[in-house]
Amino acid sequence: MSTTIGLDLGTGAIKGVCWNSVKGVLSTISERVRFIYPEPGWAELDPMQYFQQVLDIIERLAESSEEEIAGISFAAASGNTLLCDVDGTPRTPIISWLDKRLKDWLPPESWAVRQTTGWPRISTFPLMHLEYFRRTDPELLKNSVVAMNNDFLTWRLCGKHLLDSSNASPFYLWDQVKNDYVSYLEYYGISASALPEIVPPGTVAGTLKAEFRHGNLTANTRIVTGSFDHPAGARALEVIEPGSMLLSCGTSWVGFYPCRTREDVPLKELCDSFQSTSGGCWGAMFSIAEVGVQIETFICERFGKEKDRYEKFNEEALAGDTPSRDLMCSIIARFKERFDQHPGVDRVVISGGPSEGKGWLQLLREKLGVTIEVSPYVSYTGAVGAAQIAGGFCK
Repeated sequence: MSTTIGLDLGTGAIKGVCWNSVKGVLSTISERVRFIYPEPGWAELDPMQYFQQVLDIIERLAESSEEEIAGISFAAASGNTLLCDVDGTPRTPIISWLDKRLKDWLPPESWAVRQTTGWPRISTFPLMHLEYFRRTDPELLKNSVVAMNNDFLTWRLCGKHLLDSSNASPFYLWDQVKNDYVSYLEYYGISASALPEIVPPGTVAGTLKAEFRHGNLTANTRIVTGSFDHPAGARALEVIEPGSMLLSCGTSWVGFYPCRTREDVPLKELCDSFQSTSGGCWGAMFSIAEVGVQIETFICERFGKEKDRYEKFNEEALAGDTPSRDLMCSIIARFKERFDQHPGVDRVVISGGPSEGKGWLQLLREKLGVTIEVSPYVSYTGAVGAAQIAGGFCK
C-alpha cells in the first residue's frame, strides 16, 4: 500500500488529490489559477506565486494521509513558457498558452511541426512565446534555460530539470520520430543544453528537497514525471486500448483515444506519445475549443451565479424544447461531428463538470448511440491519473 499526490495543472484551475492504492481518494483540493493580464491579449502567471500555490496544495493534501507520501506527480495542460537561470530561478513570468501577444505569427511551414512534434502549427504555445523573446530580448533567450510550468515545478521541488515525453509535444521542441530536439532550435539562438531532459512518464526525477520536507513529506517522497492532462485521465479510467474514448469536459471539450501506432493518429489531430514508451498505444486528441466558457457564460446569464445554477440548467434541458436543451444539443452536435469520424469507438467515458449533469448524460447517450460511462473521479480524473503515475501503477 502506498499514498501519493497527483495534481492536474489545468488552464484555469489546479486540482489535487491525495490517493491511496487501497482506499482510493483520501482528499481533494481545487483552486483557481491566479492570472496576470499586463496588456490586452496577454496572459501570464507569476512563477514563484504559482509555485507557492502548488506547494501549499501539496502540503494540505499530505496532511490527509496517515502515512508518508511516496510520490508526487503532475498532469498538466501545458504549453506555457518561462525563462530561468541555470539554478531554476525564474527570469520571466510564465506566459500562458492563452496569451495572444503575437496572434498573427505562425511557425514556418517548412518546420513541419505537426509531423515532428505531434502538435499543429498554431499562433500560440511555446513557439510563439520564444518568438516574442527572440524579438524583444534575444540575449536573454540565448543565455537562459527554457521551461514550462510543469517541469519548472519538478525542478523547484527536487532540483532536476526533466520533462516527460507526453508534455514534450505541447513544448513544440521535441521530435517524436527522432527522439531528439528539433532542428529549428538555432532559429531561436538556443541549444539543447538549455532545455529539459526528455524522459518517459513515470520517471523518478528525484526526491523532495530538504527545505520542503515536513510531516508526511519526507526524504522518501519522490518527484515523478507525469503526462499531459488528458492522457493522465485516460490512464486513470483505463482508456488505454483502441475502441474507447475519454471525453474530457473542461475549458475545451477534448476527445482522447488510443491508437496502435503513431501512423494511426490522423494528421489533423494531436498526437501524444501516451504509453508508447513502455510498448503500449499512442494517443490521439481532438478538441472543441473554449466550449466550457460558452456553457458557463450561458448558465450565469440565465440562472445567475448561485450554487444550484448547474442543476437548474440540467433540469431545464430535460424539460423539453428550451434554450438550455438547445445549447446542449448544439454543443453535442459539434462533438458528434468529430466523434463520427472514429467509427471504431464504442465506449466513451466522460469526465469534468458535465459528467455530473443528468441532462448532458441523457442527450449524449441519445445522440452518440454508444455506451457512455461516467468517471468516478469527476473533475479530478487527471489528478488521479497523475497520482497513480506517481505510485508506479501506470506509465
